[in-house]
Amino acid sequence: MIIPNKLKIGDTIGVVAPSNPIIGENIEEIEKAKAIVEKTGFKVKYSKNLFSNTNEYSSTAKEKAEDINNMFKDKEIKMIWCAKRRKQLQHCI
Repeated sequence: MIIPNKLKIGDTIGVVAPSNPIIGENIEEIEKAKAIVEKTGFKVKYSKNLFSNTNEYSSTAKEKAEDINNMFKDKEIKMIWCAKRRKQLQHCI
């Protein structure tokens, strides 16, 4: 079992979107979350295809795999954060 080291101020957190696309209002939300994380002293690095939107399903499977693998290969990344789109609730009248 691999037990990761605790995060330290100044460490870099990598962000990927392995599921839904990060689009619309969710881009603003993730930017706000990034600002909060950076304000606490961490660095944030977005994956290459974080905001890609192919067929309303984020990036392609190959791009998602590339993003995740690149985060694991990047020695600067100390934590991988999987972002997920918050779905809008539909209200019926």
